[in-house]
This record gives sequence, C-alpha cells and structure tokens, in this order.
Amino acid sequence: MKRPALAALAALALSATALLGTSSAAVAAVPDGAPYVAVGDSIAAGTGSLPYTDASCLRSKKAYPDLLGSMLGAAPLSAACAGATTTGVLQQLAALDAAGAIGADTQLVTVTSGANNTGWQNALAVCGGGDPVACQQALAAIADVSDLDADTFAVLTAIRAAAPNAVIAITGYPRLFGSTGGACTIGGYQGAPAKVTAQQAAIANSIVDGINLEIAQGLQGYQFVYAQTHGGMLDAVVPVDVSGAFAGHALCDTGDRWISGLSSGNKSDGAFHPNAAGQQAYAAAVAAALAP
Repeated sequence: MKRPALAALAALALSATALLGTSSAAVAAVPDGAPYVAVGDSIAAGTGSLPYTDASCLRSKKAYPDLLGSMLGAAPLSAACAGATTTGVLQQLAALDAAGAIGADTQLVTVTSGANNTGWQNALAVCGGGDPVACQQALAAIADVSDLDADTFAVLTAIRAAAPNAVIAITGYPRLFGSTGGACTIGGYQGAPAKVTAQQAAIANSIVDGINLEIAQGLQGYQFVYAQTHGGMLDAVVPVDVSGAFAGHALCDTGDRWISGLSSGNKSDGAFHPNAAGQQAYAAAVAAALAP
C-alpha cells in the first residue's frame, strides 16, 4: 500500500531543495523533516563509488538514494554509513530526529540494513585471500541471522515513529556470486587472482538468501502488529527485492558485473559492493516498487 503523499514528494522537494545541504544550519532549517531521507549501510551509502562526500561514512553522491532522488526530483538527505548495523541505523534515525531532519513533512524513507549484523564482509575478505580452509572457517563463523527479523521490526517501528506520513521502501540484498557451477575469479589479492570455489560461493549466496528472508519476515511481523492497531490496514511499507534485478550480473555470472570484486589500492573498500551499474539497478528497483 502506497500513500498518496508520495505523489507530492517532488512538489514538496521544490520548496525544500535549498534547505537540504549537509551543514547543521541547513538541516535545522528544514520545516519538519526533509522530503526524502535515506538511512542504511554501505550499500545505501554507495561505498566504493568515488569520490566520497563523507569520507568517514564512505558515502557517495553516486549511491542509489541520490540516483533515485534524481528520478523523483527530490534530493535525499542521507545518513547512510558504511559498516552500519541495524543498531547503527537506529542511531542514524535518532540523530536525524534530534536535528529535525526527519518528521511529518518527510514523504519517503529508504532503508538498506541487516547484512552487517552477520559480519559477512569480514568473512568475504578472508575468502578473497585465497586460503580455502580459512575461507571455510570464516563462512562457518558468520553470525546467526535469526534475530534479524526482530531487528528489522525495530528499524521499521523507529522510521514510522520519526516519519509518520512517509512511504518506507526497505530493500534486500543481491546474491554476490550468482551462478555457482564452478570456481570463479573474483578479482585480485596481493598480486594474484582471487578465486572462490563453487561450494564457497553457494554458501555465501545462501547467507544472502537467509538475510533477505529475515528482512521479509521482519516486515511481515511489523505489518501484522500494525494491522492489529489500525483496523486491519497495512502500513505504507514497500519491500524492494533486488535479487531479480541482479540476476546474471553477479561476480560468477557471465554478464556484465554489477558488483565489484576484490582489488588493491584506494578502491578496495568497494569490494563486494554494487558498482555504478549496480547502484543504478538498486535505484531502478526501488523506483519500480514505488510506482503506482
């Protein structure tokens, strides 16, 4: 269910665009929240897409919220930050709320979070080192995702409290490795090709599937509780499944890669993150989900 308020997003943005700078003075000047607010982790921050507008959060203007904002005619006020867990997203929302940057005038909130609750990025980095035993151990040590549904519930509840009139778009994650018929090269590490086996890729893909399932169950639980207190009506929360959009474009697929592999140098922080094409795919998927 999408609220009619989303249709007014562009019009509201025209009156608030000048107030959407990153300075504290600009944030404080927003009437009762920016029209479009983005929160989340490194995916939402656009980590890996240089240059960064916020080096501490590895946040880029090439992130999907900015691309989506261009489509909608409303520049996002983004608090997304690399490394953020769902607890970090709650902290982002609290800071935005305290600054008056999110509120009754906010018409859209996008959120991508949950993967960092598992510690999977550390495991993927180990797998890129080329040691199959270490990779297997790192994948086995990834945290249980069974609490992620409750964490997602908490995030959605906090967003709704902060932005009572907004449509909320909550995204999942793409499979990183796609086809797992055999070993594949996922970039380079210390001057040598980095490879993952079919088994390692399948395990990593299954972890992403589990994360997406927990996010979906968290949304389902949130809607159940919301309906109980709102006469059976569902809240305006839109799930965004990006897995289909990335099909054929993962690290082990034969199509153009929309996910960055391992690399050395100043681009290493983008490993296992959507590249420019991947961020475009995210923005398109959210836009399609929001369409009437």
